[in-house]
Amino acid sequence: MLIKLLEVLSGERLPKPTKGRMRIHCLENVDKALQFLKEQRVHLENMGSHDIVDGNHRLTLGLIWTIILRFQIQDISVETEDNKEKKSAKDALLLWCQMKTAGYPNVNIHNFTTSWRDGMAFNALIHKHRPDLIDFDKLKKSNAHYNLQNAFNLAEQHLGLTKLLDPEGQHTHTHTHRFSLRAASQVLDNAIETEKMIEKYESLASDLLEWIEQTIIILNNRKFANSLVGVQQQLQAFNTYRTVEKPPKSGERACSML
Repeated sequence: MLIKLLEVLSGERLPKPTKGRMRIHCLENVDKALQFLKEQRVHLENMGSHDIVDGNHRLTLGLIWTIILRFQIQDISVETEDNKEKKSAKDALLLWCQMKTAGYPNVNIHNFTTSWRDGMAFNALIHKHRPDLIDFDKLKKSNAHYNLQNAFNLAEQHLGLTKLLDPEGQHTHTHTHRFSLRAASQVLDNAIETEKMIEKYESLASDLLEWIEQTIIILNNRKFANSLVGVQQQLQAFNTYRTVEKPPKSGERACSML
């Protein structure tokens, strides 16, 4: 479904999905989608195919939002009030946030990532529209976890905004977590490579078995010639079989046994 979504939104053809319902097939298909996004220079920090396959709601929602932002919102143009220039929808939204939070202490919005991690910007936006919900002067920039939790809870309870983020999701991941993701990615790559080797083995074994069955039929149905020329031709054909045709098949048999 992720591959189909990207094809519809981007208008491009992605690699054909791998058939099968095993976990390895699911991981490989999601990996194809993520690889396409990387080729489109879409930044996916600390996200692997296993996160989507395992049903991580936060990362899945984040991925869908990233796709919407890249293939739909990014292409929308918004005119400024004086109609002197046009901005992308993303830039217009950023400008709106800056205007709404102008003058709030410890709030400096210049992007949609690091500017929000301490929670002050979220609280400032809520306070701007509902000052009765927050005593903004009591918030401390150093208490990021409380700020984020406070903003998300108030938005859900009083503004009808479903909590799609959690405070931990706004913090920078530790080196250990990044290492774990890289290790998991390596395991996935190895598993995919093993799956390809199994498919190659099955194809090789199937072809070899078919050749053996056909050769047995030919040998069982052979008739010996009654002339010297005929015997010589049969002998030459046998030598060709023994020296040219059989050796590579013997090698395939050895590989399949390994």
